[in-house]
Amino acid sequence: MRPILFLALLLPFMSLSQDRLLTVSSKDSINGRPVLQTSLGANIKLNGFYDAFGGLQGNETFNVGIIDVFGTDDSPSFHMDLYQTQLKFEATYFERKSGQRVYAIVESDFWGGNGAMRLRKAYVETRHWQIGQNWNNFGDELLWPNIMEWEGPPSGVWIRTPHIKYSNTFKNENWIYELSLEAPITNYVSFEEFGLNVEEVNQVTPDLTAAFKKVFPWGHLRLSSIARNIRYEYAGELDDIFGYGFSFSGMYVTPRRNMFQFQIVGGKGITAYMTSLSGLGYDGYLNVDGDFVSTPAAGGWASYEYYLTRKLHSNFVLGFTRYDFLDAQEFELRLEDQDETVIQGDFINSHFYGIVNLMYDPFPRMTIGLELDYGWKDISFNGFIDNVFQEGDKRRDAMRISFGFMFYI
Repeated sequence: MRPILFLALLLPFMSLSQDRLLTVSSKDSINGRPVLQTSLGANIKLNGFYDAFGGLQGNETFNVGIIDVFGTDDSPSFHMDLYQTQLKFEATYFERKSGQRVYAIVESDFWGGNGAMRLRKAYVETRHWQIGQNWNNFGDELLWPNIMEWEGPPSGVWIRTPHIKYSNTFKNENWIYELSLEAPITNYVSFEEFGLNVEEVNQVTPDLTAAFKKVFPWGHLRLSSIARNIRYEYAGELDDIFGYGFSFSGMYVTPRRNMFQFQIVGGKGITAYMTSLSGLGYDGYLNVDGDFVSTPAAGGWASYEYYLTRKLHSNFVLGFTRYDFLDAQEFELRLEDQDETVIQGDFINSHFYGIVNLMYDPFPRMTIGLELDYGWKDISFNGFIDNVFQEGDKRRDAMRISFGFMFYI
């Protein structure tokens, strides 16, 4: 089975199995196909949720990484919007002499803040090259659990970056390798728990990725890696840290469309790529020796989609992440009956995530879903406060009922 067919099975919301309703084809053709074909479409999504309790009230996604474990507000909240609606323009061109295919896409949604439009994808693709903005090659773009909430498991790698990517096969179309230069991500200056005088500076090298995939009749297995050089300024001096990571992922699809997906990821200085902490500045920290070091990170997730009937299906998802800040020079915590306290020592940050849902497809282009989201964040620490050793643990959970309506045109 070709990879594009797997993507067709992932979500009715993202389905490629049906043509867009607004499609225009040129009159001239090559090998029975239009030389040029363009389409304009939309994936309309109503996103709704009810927060029963926990530290994510009103947050648009179920991101357990941002739960405030020291918070006490457990008041319920209700929210509903259509900001996740996507607009997509696509074009396919076949070169007359060689018959080579050129594909281009521009895709946007309204998740740029208060309904502002945001660019999701914009790239051109030939047989071996993809240039533009798309899913980062460190992740696996064919994976996505069929869920209503839009964050995904906390260790998922679903970031989109501008890149130049080359792909080819090892003289066998079932063995694929992909190499890319990715736009560097600066993500180490907003970590509020560390009192760091770190300044963001211009990066001078792209992030480098390499991936190898084996395609089977039932799905695929994929191994990817990334290497990063992250420049920063600390105490008026320029320096850098090295980041690297590995990811192993796969998908298994049964003849009845039941699907198992998984991803395992680990490395150092790669939290900018992981869903739960992306943008929070966890890539590096200052240790007790005065060195700025990259943060160890690890996690994984798995999902299973089961079709009860042709139109009724259910999904189960579990995920976790862990980040270790060992021998940190200082970090700030709000302990019981105290203001912010500075501690020198170890700080462990863990996230756990679980989802179960039920989806109904009344028509080929429509899906209605109801979902229960539950997760928790746990932080543990041990170190010295005013030369006195202390240790502790703090955990807080959150539960949400998500619902939605999706229509593909």
